[in-house]
Amino acid sequence: MTKGVGSFLFLALAVATYGQSAVIKEIVVRGNERVQSEAIRAAMRSAEGRPYIESELERDRQSLYNLGVFKDVKIFGRPLNDTEVQVIVDVAENPVIKEISVIGNSVIKTEDILKVVTQQKDQLLNLNSRRPTADAIRALYDSKGYFAEVDFPTNPDQPGSMVIMVIETTVNDIVITGLTRTRKRVLDRLIKTEIGKPLNEVTWANDFRRVNSTQWFERVQPGIRPAQEIGKVDLLLDLKETRTARFDVGVALDPRSKLAGTFRISDTNFRGQGQTFGASLQQDTFGSGASATLDFTDPFYDRFDTTMTAQVYSRVNNYFADFGTGSSLNSDERFDERRTGASLSFTRPIKGIDFTLGTQFDTVEAVNLSLRNPTYVRQDGQVTKFLIQASRDRRDVPLDPFEGDYFRASIEPGISKINKIGGEVASYTDALGTNSFMRTTVEYKAFFSKRPADRRKLSDPRPVLATRARFGTITGTVPFYEQLFVGGSDSLRGYPDQRFWGKTALSGSLEMRIPAPGTDALTMVGFIDYGGAWGGYSGISTFDQSSAFKMHLGYGAGLGFRTPLGLIRVDFGFTPEGKSRTHFTVGGTF
Repeated sequence: MTKGVGSFLFLALAVATYGQSAVIKEIVVRGNERVQSEAIRAAMRSAEGRPYIESELERDRQSLYNLGVFKDVKIFGRPLNDTEVQVIVDVAENPVIKEISVIGNSVIKTEDILKVVTQQKDQLLNLNSRRPTADAIRALYDSKGYFAEVDFPTNPDQPGSMVIMVIETTVNDIVITGLTRTRKRVLDRLIKTEIGKPLNEVTWANDFRRVNSTQWFERVQPGIRPAQEIGKVDLLLDLKETRTARFDVGVALDPRSKLAGTFRISDTNFRGQGQTFGASLQQDTFGSGASATLDFTDPFYDRFDTTMTAQVYSRVNNYFADFGTGSSLNSDERFDERRTGASLSFTRPIKGIDFTLGTQFDTVEAVNLSLRNPTYVRQDGQVTKFLIQASRDRRDVPLDPFEGDYFRASIEPGISKINKIGGEVASYTDALGTNSFMRTTVEYKAFFSKRPADRRKLSDPRPVLATRARFGTITGTVPFYEQLFVGGSDSLRGYPDQRFWGKTALSGSLEMRIPAPGTDALTMVGFIDYGGAWGGYSGISTFDQSSAFKMHLGYGAGLGFRTPLGLIRVDFGFTPEGKSRTHFTVGGTF
């Protein structure tokens, strides 16, 4: 008969003899070095002076295991006499952790992961620290839009080393279906999510919105599926293409309430390569001649993602609809300006910054002048401008952003050669001949919105606070129409287009955009604009100007529409003086 069996029989016989349970005389803890014996006894239900209950020993053993610091626990009773029992607790402590290492992480820095690890160095390995550590690491990834699982592999040869293995969810493949005309390499340029890199749900949601906003597709359906390898997924994009070529013939109402015939042919996905090509022709009823424009944009000009934009034009510009005796001019109270020229620019991204070099040449001529109406601006000649620009675009989707910001700084050296002046600027003889000028502009836009708790709704419309600030200044002798202008839908709503001008301009806008309930196609907008321009040519007709700093307020409400033709905005602007103006824009505001 073994000793253990003998002890059990002895205890059983004692209980039967005396009709009561044996009492625990003492609890002896053995094998512990770092964990106090008192702490071990406190975790047990069995206690000195209490009845000895055999079934509670297994419960006590499990309680000690649950402390997380023991790799082995044994508890048994040893009879001292007929009524007293000694409880022996043998424990084997986990190793002392001397080193903590992290492997598999690329998104989150190791030092940031170590900050959330609850296991301490020079302390016993506590298995209970693993779950909160894993939860904290997953939360770090989640906060940046990534996914990860956490494991704790062990190495028997290095018991004092704790290894945290991060298994980042990475993109195994991007599977695109439904392409018939659009080249796949165009989609590869649009999609910023990279194969073999960790999956970022915000980036993938923005990729979906970016592809959808091209309006090349009738349907854009994203999806995801597990790959065969653990921790990897395939991203799916099911597309159905739509027609991108358009042929439009119609009638338009120009700013002077006169009809104009229009014709335009365009393709926003020319030859399936994501290029934009357009040709337009417009003829108004004033007899100023036709306006014609030919434009081409290639956003994938080379392997460096350079965008090339070119335009050739000869068009009549109507700068001020309110010149003359009233808001509507007749043929004897008007003038127009024809600009014939071309522009070419190249934009290349380098380390998150877009650098642009461009040039533009215009021949300027005032047309349809009336001798009975001296209210006109004439500065005929040539203007050549060069563009050097740097911009950083961190908006989620530039066309209709939810969040992010945009910054642009540019300098435009220019040369003008004016050979004929007249009208309201006849006294500005300094503009005659060859002159140089430099225009400097800085612009910043920022967008704020609360991301939905449900990650699947990242692309759904949501309220957005949009802000914009713009500053510009000019040095040198500048032609009238090369000044900085403020007023209208692009800067100061509630006022006529280009209402204020000068060599210095400052403007800011604040918009609250709220999706209309029950539809994704309509957005309600409230806005405040504040801006002005000063220090340029003097006032003309009722368009008084300021030689010193002066700002103006505009405010109002608007509606935004998402249509097959793109974003359309109608804004109703008001001034503190009680005047109002309706502004219509295609492509949104900013």
